[in-house]
This record gives sequence, structure tokens and C-alpha cells, in this order.
Amino acid sequence: MSWLFLSQILIAVFGLATLIITARAVGPAAVGILALVDAYVQVLDRLCRLEPWQAVIKYGSDALTEDDTHRFGHLIKLSIVIDIIGGILAGTVAILLAPTVAPMIGLPEDIGASYIALVAIGLLFSLRPTGIAVLRIHDRFDLLAISDMVVAGLRLIGTIIVFLLDLGLWAFLALMLMHQILTGLVAFFIALRELQRRGVRAFMSLKLSTALKQNPGFLRFLWNSNFNVVLRQSTQRLDVLVVGALLDVTSVGFYQVGKRIMTNIVRIGGPIRQVLYPEMTRLWSAQKHDRFWKLVRYISLLMFGVSLAISIPLAWKMSDLAVLLFGAEFQGAAPVMTILMFAAVIYLGGLALNPALLSMGLDRALVRTTMMATGVFAISFVPLLFVLGIEGVALAHVIFNIVWTTGCILAIRSYPAPR
Repeated sequence: MSWLFLSQILIAVFGLATLIITARAVGPAAVGILALVDAYVQVLDRLCRLEPWQAVIKYGSDALTEDDTHRFGHLIKLSIVIDIIGGILAGTVAILLAPTVAPMIGLPEDIGASYIALVAIGLLFSLRPTGIAVLRIHDRFDLLAISDMVVAGLRLIGTIIVFLLDLGLWAFLALMLMHQILTGLVAFFIALRELQRRGVRAFMSLKLSTALKQNPGFLRFLWNSNFNVVLRQSTQRLDVLVVGALLDVTSVGFYQVGKRIMTNIVRIGGPIRQVLYPEMTRLWSAQKHDRFWKLVRYISLLMFGVSLAISIPLAWKMSDLAVLLFGAEFQGAAPVMTILMFAAVIYLGGLALNPALLSMGLDRALVRTTMMATGVFAISFVPLLFVLGIEGVALAHVIFNIVWTTGCILAIRSYPAPR
């Protein structure tokens, strides 16, 4: 946990510094272009690729508990194949659709597709989900944390160099590509070394069909866990594209600044969520229900209370903070930053609910809840945008998080196990 907290704090600091330097280097409109390119690439990635790490952790925990390294090796190969196929599909589709979609989302008609194509190349190299599964299931959060800190630090160093040399927008896009490739490969190669250290070798020669036979329900769990993420990501990425299509790139720049503030606040809970899921899975499998529910309640109350206490004083000075960090051009982003900050507080309050539902095997309930919250978000999004502008879009995130948290609580309370 200490490694994860350190990494998330440093990554948040590095990310904020990167955003500040980028904003001061290129201004709100170019920040909006970078946000649109990133959002488009990430949306296509989530729509075309299933990340297997949650399913590998769930079924791999059973295999390792039974000391069945052969079964675990089958899972690793299956995970790698899923990553490779998904990455190729996502990258190809993103590049092919770029000429059509780029002008629709507000990118320049003459060069917007080229912006996208450059960054989308990174999708072809993403094996990170397998790396995450291996490192988390073996409690090597330290290695994952160090690798993420290094990648974030390298991006910050690159941003400083680009800023000092005044290399322009293309250089910042190249940095996005570099970050995506490093993120996709570094954790994977570290995981391979960890597998070798633990005696798991030659797993690529194993049969995929055997992996599916040994782990009944794997594909269902893979789909449901990813479908839930796709729905949540649709509210985190598609909104940027819609804002770009209906407003302008300057508004996207303001909105992106606010979202990055929200992301950095949510990042506080990243280490806890990463540790919770494997631990909750083990507690539920061992039928230690008292400890399981105590952990859920404690984490929920702690995260909500701490994040709310931090956010209230920041809200009073958000306008001054926006100017101080990003420059006078970004003063108009302060209301969006404030609303999204409180959306993050609600999210952190429900941080333990997602891993709790997955650990209990209630992946279907999680998908239904996320579908309901996404539906409410979709219905409210455009009306709020037309009435309140980008502040309305930010408010839609607050509504989504309230509906999702409430739905997860109701799903858990309906479960017959003792609490």
C-alpha cells in the first residue's frame, strides 16, 4: 500500500505538472485538440479490446490456491492472446475511422486524422492488462508502482524538453504516443520476469482450449467485467468527443483541465482499489464474511470523509487556483473544475463497491447498475450541455456517480449472504 500511495501521489504530481506545462505552452484550444485525440483513441481502445486482468485475477487466485501452476500458465497465455488480438483490432479500427470521425468531433479537417493516426499506433503495443494481472495476483504492487512512476516521470521530462525547445503540438502528440507504448509494454515485461522467477515458464506452448475448459465461466466474467468498464468509460471519454462536436476546442480545453483535476483526486483511491480486489476475492472465497463487510464499510466511510474534507476548502479558491496553475486564459475552467471535484468525492465514497460486487460473483448486477447509471447520464448529458454549457456536462458526472453508487449499494443489500 505504501508503494502504491507513493506512486499515485508522484504520478498525480507529474501529471499535473505535465498538464500545467502543456497548457502554458499551447493554450486552451490546443489542449482541447490533445484531449480530443486522446479521448478518441481511448474510446476505440475500450470498445474494441477486452482487458483480461480482472478475470485472470479471479480464476488465477483459485489456481494458485490449489498450487496448480499448469492451470495458471494456461490463463496467462489466454490473457496474452486476448491482449494481442484486442490491441491490433483497436489500433486498426481507430486509424481507419480517423478521416471520417476527426472533423465530426471538432478536430481540423485537413490534419485531424493524422493527429489521431500517430497516437493510435500505440494501441498495437498494449500488453499491460496481462502485466497488471500477474503483478497484482502475486502482490508485486511495488514493481507495478515503480514502473508507472518511471513512465510518468519520463513523460514529464519529455514535456519540459518540448516546452523549452518550443516544438509545438506535434511534439506533444509524439509524447502521447511514447507514453502509450511505454505504458503498454513496461509492466508486461516486468511481469514476465516475475513469472520466470516463480517457475512459470513455456506457457505459450499451452493450448487455449484447455484454459477455457479448466476455467468455466471465464469468458462470461471477462465480458461482464469489461462491459461494466466500457459503460463507465463512455461517460469518461465520449463526453469529451460530444463537447468537441457541439461546442469548440477551447471549451474542450476548459473541460479537459477540470477532468484532469477530477482524475488526480480519484487517483488517491487507485492504490486502495488495486489492493482491495485481490484481498476481497480471497476473503470471500474463504467465507470470511465479517471481515469482508467490515473492510467494505471502513474503506467507504474513510474515502468519502477524507476526500470531502480536502475538496471543500479547494472549492472556495478554485478560480484563483485555475489562474495560478494554468494561466489567465483558463479562469473560465474554474466552475467545471469545482463540479468535477465533487463528482470525484462521490466516486471515492463508492470505491469499495466495484471490487466487492466482483468478488461476490455479482458481475451481472454490476453491469445492470452501470447500464442504469449510464442511461441516466446519456439522457441528462445533452440537455444539461445546452442549458448550462460545459458546467452541465460536469453536473452529469455528479448524477452518474450518485446513481451508480446507490445502485451498487442496493445490489449488495439484496444479496442473501450475512453482512
